[in-house]
Amino acid sequence: MALAAKRFSPNFDLAFRAWLATDPATNPHSPPGPEYMPQYQQPQKAEAAKLNAQATVDYTAGEKAGSNSDSYVRTTVLLALVLFLAGIGSHFAYRNIRYGLAGVGCAILIVGIVLLATAPKPGV
Repeated sequence: MALAAKRFSPNFDLAFRAWLATDPATNPHSPPGPEYMPQYQQPQKAEAAKLNAQATVDYTAGEKAGSNSDSYVRTTVLLALVLFLAGIGSHFAYRNIRYGLAGVGCAILIVGIVLLATAPKPGV
């Protein structure tokens, strides 16, 4: 134990000595360890809490950016589908099929334009 005590930080050494003074071997009411003593202060604890809060903010911003990215990709796929339907529509001999594909393409185009208009602007 003496070898380990030589390697203690000054904060922990102070708490360790206070903990030993409570006679933990025979006193059932003593704290379970030196880190539970009020003398044990961790100077990096406040900085860790601040960094953790900043990490939470950055993570939330990243989730929002990922959601925006997914929305833009989804809108791009819808607009590409409109072009695809317009392209294959001209290859059908039946007029009803061409009109049907053009109608579906127009409906998807309206949805795509609405999604694009309501999407957040880049950089926001």
